[in-house]
Amino acid sequence: MGIAVQLTKILVACSLVAGCALNESVPSPSTATQQIASEVANKVTSDSSASAAVTASAALTASDVKACKDNGYVFSQKDIDALILNAFNEARGESNAGILAVLGVTMARVDSACYPDTVHGVVYQRKQFSWTWQRGTPRTLAAAKAIEPKTYAKVKTLVENYIAQGAKPNGSLFYHTKDVSPSWSRSASIERTKVTGSHIFYDHRRC
Repeated sequence: MGIAVQLTKILVACSLVAGCALNESVPSPSTATQQIASEVANKVTSDSSASAAVTASAALTASDVKACKDNGYVFSQKDIDALILNAFNEARGESNAGILAVLGVTMARVDSACYPDTVHGVVYQRKQFSWTWQRGTPRTLAAAKAIEPKTYAKVKTLVENYIAQGAKPNGSLFYHTKDVSPSWSRSASIERTKVTGSHIFYDHRRC
């Protein structure tokens, strides 16, 4: 297959990931596209082999492009770690649907003007998720993996797949387990949205 055809395919692939920053210093998707295109073009023209062009494209997409949300949000490693830990501590006893529901709340808060605009900021916002300050809860990935390795692996895989599929919020900003009835859940501004597993979910009419 000709180099021109290979280059065209690579540039199309690059355009699909232009919404994700290649690194934290890339200022905009359009600039990212130009930078990727330039790098790929240099790799292709430096080697007349079509297979080398394909290899160059695979290396770029595998090592340089970070996971991104549908709206262009770029997950840092701190974000990913926080998302895994939050899901593990808040919902590891739940079904896959229950864990995904908790992940959806985290991302709904990132999207909301009422909460921090990063995953790490949402998870570690003061007095929001009890495991971040209570004793006896695993607060590192290593600690989580040590106490329940199989469950940790399950949660980690769910989080990675969730991010890869766009990390969509679920329309709820709050939840609590069925065995408690916090006073905030009875506020006029709070609207119950659904029940999933052992959790009841709510939205806020003003956020």
